[in-house]
Amino acid sequence: MKKTFAKIFAFVLILILLFSGCSDMDNAGARFSRAVNTEQNSPDYVEGEDYQNFLSSVSAMAKAQSGYYYFNDLMLYYFDAEAKEAYPVCNKPNCDHQTASCMAYFNLFQYHPFMLSYYENALYVWGWEEDGSTRHNYIYEISLDNYKRKKVAFLFDGTSSGSIYYIIHRGYIYYIKSGGTELKEQTACLYRVKIGNTGTNKEEEIIYEYSGIGAEIWGLTASGNRLFILNSSYGDTEGNGYATSYSVIDIHTLESETLVGNGAYSLFADGNYVYYGKDENTIYRIDLTTKEETFFCETDGPCYISADNNYIYFDNLQAIYIDKTDEKNRKITVCDKNGNYVAEVIPQESKDECYFGGDDYMLFKDMSAGKVYAFDKSQLATQNRQFIHLQ
Repeated sequence: MKKTFAKIFAFVLILILLFSGCSDMDNAGARFSRAVNTEQNSPDYVEGEDYQNFLSSVSAMAKAQSGYYYFNDLMLYYFDAEAKEAYPVCNKPNCDHQTASCMAYFNLFQYHPFMLSYYENALYVWGWEEDGSTRHNYIYEISLDNYKRKKVAFLFDGTSSGSIYYIIHRGYIYYIKSGGTELKEQTACLYRVKIGNTGTNKEEEIIYEYSGIGAEIWGLTASGNRLFILNSSYGDTEGNGYATSYSVIDIHTLESETLVGNGAYSLFADGNYVYYGKDENTIYRIDLTTKEETFFCETDGPCYISADNNYIYFDNLQAIYIDKTDEKNRKITVCDKNGNYVAEVIPQESKDECYFGGDDYMLFKDMSAGKVYAFDKSQLATQNRQFIHLQ
């Protein structure tokens, strides 16, 4: 069982720990002038201000008011949900969207077009400037008015071998750095920086630390006034005794506590409830007010979890990756908020990535072929389920 969970977490970590290169920079000096609200105290999801945890754990897609933005083959696209079509995010006259001069193109030597965030009617992407062997890491804003890019937050100086995972939630960028796991005593940190803070002489703000042999923090997500993270470490320097736990952090007081102990996986926060997998085939739910834990439903193996306002989703792609389920059995199981079965959605290919989406659409991407398609969730109540092919 321990090896199984270690495989689950190792796979997710591979998705989260990202790479990069070296580069030039567009639109360097523009200042960030928009007001940022860091005092939002609603326990519920606030559109435009909150992290979109309902898409996927590492998402190259972001939901806007009337559609979805996503990266595909280093290009930024917009899926117009009403028109049911997608097009490159470029307003350059006579552009054929086939060259690096296209406004929708993101150079791998300057940006990391594998994570995308939405906040206050703008998009955000991680990028950097190279200065010899030093890389200055920033978060860039992409205007939805003119598609121009500018720095909105300085993260840290590092090397080209480092990687980060970040989310944007209620005015702050929260991020984790990683240079790889070593089987020795070490401390992993969770950092934050306010959107608009582009100064390079600031000291990084650490809001949470976790220590242990090979200690790592990952699985960062947010809901309401809380952050959720997965801690992992080993029992000895030989790599034995792999253990994990989920912690919850109050974004205002920065107080933290352990929420779920060893053996949990795929935690998803939905308002006042947290859903997580346990013992491979069982989903539990925790009431964050009472801390009461109850059985929610059973699955046919480890799965990714998401939810919108109407349904809970369980994607068994995780079970396929760790050889617990045959590829031909790939499916996304849909339940109501009481755990009752509603429907199943079968992707076109067994390993297509699922972006669960909001109340309107679920999107899929064939990672090998670059094919992107959408599913209208209004079809869940019917037998006539068809995909909308975008690329």
